[in-house]
Amino acid sequence: MSFLGADATVYSFCRPERAVDGARMPDRTSEPNTLLAMQRQAGLTLVELFVTLAVASVLLAVAVPSYNQLMATSRLSTAANDFVSALNNARVEAIRRNNSTQFCSNSTSSNGTDQLGTDCGTSVGAVRALSSDGSASTLIQSSPSLPQSISVASGVKAVRYTGQGLGQLVSGSGPYSGLLMDLSSNRVSTDNHRCLYLTTGSIVSTCTRTGTCPTSEPASCQQ
Repeated sequence: MSFLGADATVYSFCRPERAVDGARMPDRTSEPNTLLAMQRQAGLTLVELFVTLAVASVLLAVAVPSYNQLMATSRLSTAANDFVSALNNARVEAIRRNNSTQFCSNSTSSNGTDQLGTDCGTSVGAVRALSSDGSASTLIQSSPSLPQSISVASGVKAVRYTGQGLGQLVSGSGPYSGLLMDLSSNRVSTDNHRCLYLTTGSIVSTCTRTGTCPTSEPASCQQ
């Protein structure tokens, strides 16, 4: 309602609109209902929770065995690399000292009965160097430590390196070529063996196999 005065001025009694910085304030009468609806949609129902747990259980059942296989394979490869390192170390030390060194076997008969062989005992993978007068030997590298899941087949070849860096069997007379040792893991179902080979008494290689290692390096590994 308004009244017109003499000067035709209009006086309005309508409820004024509230404004902030020139903008009209929004109508907030529906906000409580909107917030309530959002709160109702935010949570999980019991069925959704059970479905989520079921999916998570399936994923864990698949992922955990795969992870265990991966770790077991990694440990087997690491063990093989430790023995490769020992063989290379034996060769380098023989050249540096210009004297015999030996990569020890797990068999006393393979190690021999002279000073180096006797001192090797059954410490597979240990490296010993002969003294200059041949009366004693020095331990250059200890036998690598292996996890319980990894085993070394019997009959590891004892390799004796000359001052020229050529490896031969203790009972041999020339550079050796063939299988040195067979490592395996009982935690891996396939590719569960690592075969170490020596070629012409100087080149060490590793081959991955499923099952026992052959005495001669397979063509598939000669790359």
